[in-house]
Amino acid sequence: MVAPLSPSFASLASRTPPHRHSPLVLALAWGLLAQIPLAHAQTTTPPTSRSAAVLQWNLPAGPLGDTLARIAREGGRRISADPALLAGKQAAPVVGALSAEQAAQRALAGSGLQLAVTTSGTLTVVPGNPPAPVSSSGDSATLKEVTVKAAPELNGVTEGSTSYTATGPSRMATGLSLTQRETPQAVTVVTRQQILDQNMQSLDDVANAATGISYSKNGTERSVYYARGLQVSDLQIDGMSVSMSENYSMDAMSGNNLVIYDRVEFVRGANGLMQGSGNPSGAINLVRKRPTREFQLKGEVGAGSWADYRAQVDVAGPLNEAGTLRGRAVAYANNGNSYKTGSGKDNQLLYGILEADLSPDTLLTLGATVQRDRHRGYEWGGLNTRPDGSFYQLPRSISLAGPWAHLNRDNYTLFSELSHQFGNGWKVTGAVNVMRSNADYLASYPARVSGSDDLYRLVAVDVDYTDKQLAFDLKASGPITLWGREHELMLGASHRKDDFAFPIYSATNTPIVDITNFDYWAIPVPIINYAKPANYRYQRSEKGLYAATRLRATDALSVIIGSRLSWAEYDVQSPYVNEPYATGRQFIPYAGLVYDLNGHHSLYASYTSIYQIQDYFGPGGLLDPVKGNNYETGIKSSFFDSRLQTALSVFQSELTNLPEELDLDPTCGTSGTSSCYTEGGKVRNRGFEIEASGSPLPGWNLSAGYSYSHPKYVQGSSHGMDYDTLTPRKLLKLATDYRLPGGQWRLGGDVQMQSGTHSSLLPNLAQGSYTLLNLHANYQHDRHLSVQFNVRNATDKHYYQTIPSRANWGNLMTGTPRSFAVTVRYQY
Repeated sequence: MVAPLSPSFASLASRTPPHRHSPLVLALAWGLLAQIPLAHAQTTTPPTSRSAAVLQWNLPAGPLGDTLARIAREGGRRISADPALLAGKQAAPVVGALSAEQAAQRALAGSGLQLAVTTSGTLTVVPGNPPAPVSSSGDSATLKEVTVKAAPELNGVTEGSTSYTATGPSRMATGLSLTQRETPQAVTVVTRQQILDQNMQSLDDVANAATGISYSKNGTERSVYYARGLQVSDLQIDGMSVSMSENYSMDAMSGNNLVIYDRVEFVRGANGLMQGSGNPSGAINLVRKRPTREFQLKGEVGAGSWADYRAQVDVAGPLNEAGTLRGRAVAYANNGNSYKTGSGKDNQLLYGILEADLSPDTLLTLGATVQRDRHRGYEWGGLNTRPDGSFYQLPRSISLAGPWAHLNRDNYTLFSELSHQFGNGWKVTGAVNVMRSNADYLASYPARVSGSDDLYRLVAVDVDYTDKQLAFDLKASGPITLWGREHELMLGASHRKDDFAFPIYSATNTPIVDITNFDYWAIPVPIINYAKPANYRYQRSEKGLYAATRLRATDALSVIIGSRLSWAEYDVQSPYVNEPYATGRQFIPYAGLVYDLNGHHSLYASYTSIYQIQDYFGPGGLLDPVKGNNYETGIKSSFFDSRLQTALSVFQSELTNLPEELDLDPTCGTSGTSSCYTEGGKVRNRGFEIEASGSPLPGWNLSAGYSYSHPKYVQGSSHGMDYDTLTPRKLLKLATDYRLPGGQWRLGGDVQMQSGTHSSLLPNLAQGSYTLLNLHANYQHDRHLSVQFNVRNATDKHYYQTIPSRANWGNLMTGTPRSFAVTVRYQY
């Protein structure tokens, strides 16, 4: 097996002509080397019989460090290399029946590097034309033992890793560059490999795979996400917050595909230190793909049930001979129908990003995304239940939308980042993200005709959304020395604002349909009164100063302390109200402990808080913000050279200042006709989570998570009652993929299980627990071409993905029936 790393360092560069490396290149090289099992200086055990065995390999082109790491791990062979040799190099595909040594040689093809063998059997990567022999045996292919020291991976990129676990660091929870074991909160990463295997196309698909995450829908594209039973109010892209707090935010903002993202990170619990306002539920961070230092080309075409067709091209690499300018471009198109009558989509996306080394220590990044989405037969209110809460016996294809209903939106994003690495280990980064969304929405909501069980009025509106968001972040981080030990410190400032405006035009006609017997194609087109719009505008602004430090109290104990000062403003304008609100200064503390029991297990505990501006009104205006706290403790472990990571966490979250409805006339809210509320409710949520991800055995990927949460009112008029019974208390997620002998076939699947949900007002309005099974198979034809087959909801389970709290509210959303997809992928 691979021996542990030696604390000493002897570079192979001493055997070759000396050359200089910039700190940036060295940092990247160290990150690559960290993924390679290396030889211990005193190890002299000869290669095992396993290392000499011929295995079936099927490794795609990818980062050279990743490929060599896998060959060493699965082939049982030690591999040693100078990090500078591997930096920025791409491995050739490795396909066929080969020994570990032959596989490594195949991976090095075209890299300008070769293999040599030490006296102990270690495979050593050297420049082309290996140096003269130095072994006493006179074997011209043998070198003396060489030892190198690896540093942690620096970028966290999962593309090309072929793994369901991320070993790189993340700054999402604390702003410090910490691995999952070093972070005193629950962290889940859905990697690029898992996204590909499960054919994930949207953020909803990722939510189905992540531990402790669920979602509901109140429109075809309008999803609301939950972590630990509480709503997630903000999304992050590359760590920059994007607001989805308003009821209609997801109508304007597109999240319908994942082609431009390397991975999706989830931190559960409060994330106030880095995010500012929100709920003590969690945060979701989508991490964009970046340019590569070597040329790569990937293409994909797919077809699925209901004439769903898609295609994409992804090309990346250097744009000048020196490699100091790099780029990446992604083009994507998707056109398809749906199991819902009259529903369909026609979506396109263009993504471009450039990286420029302005100097060896300064990196500039510029990028843009353009998305065009067209959704036909757009559902707003879904279906209704009977007055007693029971379900109609209707086909899943039924829709009340009408053939004229649609959501057409255009999203434009510009982003930039400038970072400079100082010689003392400090790094300063400034980033900006600008977003504009325009959307045209025409849809209807089913309102029951009074006194009838089956008749519904289709109340239609036409809405023009304009959403403008700006986020800016400046941070500095680096080492500090105190009390004879080195620690980390991070300082930052951020500002973000969201200007979300929309006029609502009402229809002058309200057709009536019988839900048990109607003609979808005959639903009359709404007659819209464009002369009298109701204008709405929501403006959010938040500024923050934050800091965090990791103090190494002992070799085993780390203390993480942080805080944020935040100022938020919220202005609501409607035909009935003009309500500005400012929170004043909000102090958000963060404290965590991580204790390493040994090299494989760490205990942790943390406390943090958060606040959230709410959009409930009392007679005097907007209510004060909801306050949230999160307490958490657990143990994190790693096994099999960190190939498998596990975590167990126990948590308690609290929400105070929750709204409680007053017994007054409905004269509040943006419409002036909504119920009036006051602060007074408090919810406590307790639960635990267990998860594991990685590769327990060569060729086997696994991701598994179980979560339990039980939020209850502990104060106010609802004391003792469950909070939000429409969100499942128990979630089980299991995904697996296994490479069959021979190497060309991989088989796998995933299971999603959730406990039942119900309305707290109507006993009959309930969705029982259910299990969904998805399957996939992947065939690698050669080193360039693969074909994948996916089956979703393989048992064709009939279920409701979302249920309403009241019988007359609509918002009953059916789950997707069994569907099939085939994907052909090419990479060069």
